[in-house]
Amino acid sequence: MDISWTCYGFQFVELQHLRNSPPASVEVQRIDQPHTALGNCIACNGHAALIHPDLDMETEEMIANDVGVEVFRQTIAVNVLVGRYYTLSNKGGLVHPDTSIEELDKLSTLLQVPLVARTVNGGSNVIATGLAVNDWAAFCGSVCY
Repeated sequence: MDISWTCYGFQFVELQHLRNSPPASVEVQRIDQPHTALGNCIACNGHAALIHPDLDMETEEMIANDVGVEVFRQTIAVNVLVGRYYTLSNKGGLVHPDTSIEELDKLSTLLQVPLVARTVNGGSNVIATGLAVNDWAAFCGSVCY
């Protein structure tokens, strides 16, 4: 099943629109969480999800059950916003350039894909702002090398 995540603070009308717009195979859930930018707090592929260490247990269980992946509370190069510092697919991933070799090996094992530590857009370490990927394509900023 495809999943779309919404975040805390949506009005009922906005939530209904989000639930009615995608195809029937996409389930939209509301997560009541003080972290309002969940895309910054969750990094996920088809094998595992890495989440902000402070997300509540209900959110962790929702991700595990609805997405169908194992969930790990994780930081990346001491950053808690894992969704900003990872870009993942089921084929591989790019992570924050300050990620140690030991951390890279651990994360690669958890996610079951090869990972490399690099920057995007001429040196930015905020990977998700300059790179979007899935299993078939990648889109990057015009200053990527």
